[in-house]
Amino acid sequence: MKFLFVQEVDGEPHEIVFEKEHTTIGRATDNDIQLDDQGLSRLNSTVYIDGETVRIVDNDSTNGTLVNDEPAAKDGTILEDGDTIKVGSSTVLTFKKVPEPAAEEASGDQTAAAAVGSASAPAPVPAAVQPPAPAPKPLNLLPLAIIVGAIFVIGISAAVIAMTALTGKNGTASTNPYTGDDPTLTSGRSDDANSTTTSSTPTNLGSTTTTTTATPTGGDLPVTTSTPTKPELPAKQYSAMSDAEKRAYIEDRAMRIAQVIGNSSSEKIPPDAVTRIKSFVDAYVSRTKVKPLSGCRFGDNLLATYTRASKNAPFIIRAFNEKGMDPRIGLYLAMIESEHCPCLQSHTGPLGMFQFTQATGRLHGLNTIPGASPSNPDERCEPEPASRAAASYMKALAGRYGTGPASVPLAIGSYNSGEGGLSTNLEKALSSGTGLPREFWTLIEKSDMLSKQFQAENFKYVPKFFAAAIIGENPRDFGLDLNPISTYTK
Repeated sequence: MKFLFVQEVDGEPHEIVFEKEHTTIGRATDNDIQLDDQGLSRLNSTVYIDGETVRIVDNDSTNGTLVNDEPAAKDGTILEDGDTIKVGSSTVLTFKKVPEPAAEEASGDQTAAAAVGSASAPAPVPAAVQPPAPAPKPLNLLPLAIIVGAIFVIGISAAVIAMTALTGKNGTASTNPYTGDDPTLTSGRSDDANSTTTSSTPTNLGSTTTTTTATPTGGDLPVTTSTPTKPELPAKQYSAMSDAEKRAYIEDRAMRIAQVIGNSSSEKIPPDAVTRIKSFVDAYVSRTKVKPLSGCRFGDNLLATYTRASKNAPFIIRAFNEKGMDPRIGLYLAMIESEHCPCLQSHTGPLGMFQFTQATGRLHGLNTIPGASPSNPDERCEPEPASRAAASYMKALAGRYGTGPASVPLAIGSYNSGEGGLSTNLEKALSSGTGLPREFWTLIEKSDMLSKQFQAENFKYVPKFFAAAIIGENPRDFGLDLNPISTYTK
């Protein structure tokens, strides 16, 4: 079976055939299908083929993906022959399933030949088969192995208890202040002055907490032991949570992100913002089962995407630390700008991991060249200098909005809209006289006062940043075998 879209171009039908199991659609040049429609997002939709089932997923595009005038489901809508798909401002596609004639004819010939053969030749009579002699029963060594193992474990335990009783010292649990996990995952190193017993206990929202257990001995010093372990999977992963649990989890993690990136007194995130963040988290999660793509592009398998981020992390962490900015800002700006593809290019010209224009890149210290591209790159395509430029740019933006509640999200919004665009919309919202604080979430609550373009782009940009950060700083809660991305310093 062949699957395709039919698009009418200048009155003539144009076929777009799907040649692989995973096809991306959008206006960016790195999509499998690039369409000339300014209403499309860079990565608008993705089509998945599984046997005879074809499913289309909207990638949180600006104008959505409609199937027979209904929005595509979050986990994708299965397409049937003749379905109409609308994307962007004016693109209309018709889905078609076309049988492969040659394959069907060959199959029919083989079936007919098999039928003739079976009719003309009598079926052979099977010969009697003697049952095999029973195999000798093996000696059951399991009980003996269990007894020996138990004796070994008891002996080792007794030795450990005796040693710790003789060498008890003070202990302090060392944890990642963001996740509660051990960020370095070092093994077997015991400090000369302290040794620790660390217990990672999953909570009902998928985080881990670390405790130190002390047992008094003949003196006043507690007895502790050091057991560095890999962070455990949460008691309940995100995919297994109820909708209410997911909202509570996202609200909690979003608040942690807001506080750790520079605003320890951040205001409570409003329910509408939690809803927006959750929609992006769910969209990311839908990519956990996507087959990894070749090259570097939007919409890749989620583990592959965050693994790529972990490789760029050392450059970003170093650059943002040098500017006194929290590195997570740079890590997840790069995630939503390029999904950490070092030389991705937008159809409008911006280039690299942080999607700098030539002018902005040059302003922040990059050597840029006119007409640069992935085949003719400049420093925008080099992770280390690009990270330094991004840190410089974000430092300037953050300084514009001061140190008030959620000023960093305002700076993040400025990265996408430009300082002027955000400032104009912010002043409109603040002039409402409601006394709302000067923060990005104010804009969401006063959305009716803002420009349509700002609503379409920036209302997605900052919540998407938080969604990317929540997953990146809690990867095991989402089934990703990674440490928090901000811990990859080398």
